[in-house]
Amino acid sequence: MKDNKLVVTKYRNYNAAFLFNDGDIDELILSKDMPFNVGDIYVGRVSSVKDSLKACFVTFKEDCVGFLPFEEIYPQCLLSRKYDGRLVQGDLVCVEVIKEPMKTKGATLSMRLTVSGSLCVVTLDDRSVHVSSKIGKKQAGEFKDFFSKNRLNHGLVVRTNSIGADASEVYAEGKRNSEILSDIVSVMNSRSLYSCLYRAKPGYVQRIRSIKTNKYSEIITDNEDIYEDLKEFDNLRLYKDEHIPLKAVYAFDRAYDTATSKKVNLNFGGYLVIEPTEALTVIDVNSGKFSKNLSKRDAILKVNAEAAKEIARQLRLRNISGIIIVDFINISGPDAFDDIREILRNEFKKDYVKTNLCGFTNLDLAEISREKKFSSIYDVIKGEDASEE
Repeated sequence: MKDNKLVVTKYRNYNAAFLFNDGDIDELILSKDMPFNVGDIYVGRVSSVKDSLKACFVTFKEDCVGFLPFEEIYPQCLLSRKYDGRLVQGDLVCVEVIKEPMKTKGATLSMRLTVSGSLCVVTLDDRSVHVSSKIGKKQAGEFKDFFSKNRLNHGLVVRTNSIGADASEVYAEGKRNSEILSDIVSVMNSRSLYSCLYRAKPGYVQRIRSIKTNKYSEIITDNEDIYEDLKEFDNLRLYKDEHIPLKAVYAFDRAYDTATSKKVNLNFGGYLVIEPTEALTVIDVNSGKFSKNLSKRDAILKVNAEAAKEIARQLRLRNISGIIIVDFINISGPDAFDDIREILRNEFKKDYVKTNLCGFTNLDLAEISREKKFSSIYDVIKGEDASEE
């Protein structure tokens, strides 16, 4: 039986979550304490309207300005006047932070309010019931049948983490969050500018919610504050051994190096070089020293196959998103990359973030896209380095 653990702790001034798969790091979450979290709901003021961007900028907290696309406008959450099809400078609006700041971009906002839990999300603007596409057809049908007979006051999105959960559990969480959303709507018109109407869980907790619960058997932490933050999760244990620190048991430094090093070694003598840039991430597959027991072609096939599996893991581990270009070792033949395509597509199915192999270019470069959710390890560390300069 595999020994999979999710270890959550304070590490290098971060809230850190290490997902171990039989002792090897499979995913690493690093998160700083922020003045606001994704999911927070505020009363803000429109500071400027940019028709060319089809968006406006909203000051939702002192010294915090977010980007509100026009498509995220919801009339009920315009607080200062009746909606006439537009927002103008000075309007008071109720907004939710839906994306954290990334690189040079500020937070993204929405007036389509939601309240999220570990199993489901309740929505203000859509009264329908939606079920994650990653949930099997049989269970998805059972959820839809249950919620057609047991309606909430708001819309509902059943999350992937509900796989294996009973519909009544999802309903109970949805009902609690629906009541929270109703309370927000009932008071938002009477609250002053910059009021925080709802405080979501810290970023690292939200990221942990996105990890499928079948990927770990236990959550362990040695920090009492983190323990309190994670009480919604099952199989949570507070580590209290004063003689052997958790850092020594699980080799955090080695796991951190695996997730941040430019060079990643492979078993068959090859290695990866991972180079993040502002526009995209480039990954180069190098042969290193071929095994003497294999022909050159067979060695290349083995290195490429191992590299494909490791690349999928590194994308999860580092939370690399956007455009990824991979230069595999060239090999002749019309079917040279068939195995790589199959491996990548199978490995990407393990990722909770939508990841696609778009194809190979005329230069035999693999094009991969991965949905942007939260900051990458690179962005978190870079931001920390910049703040220390």
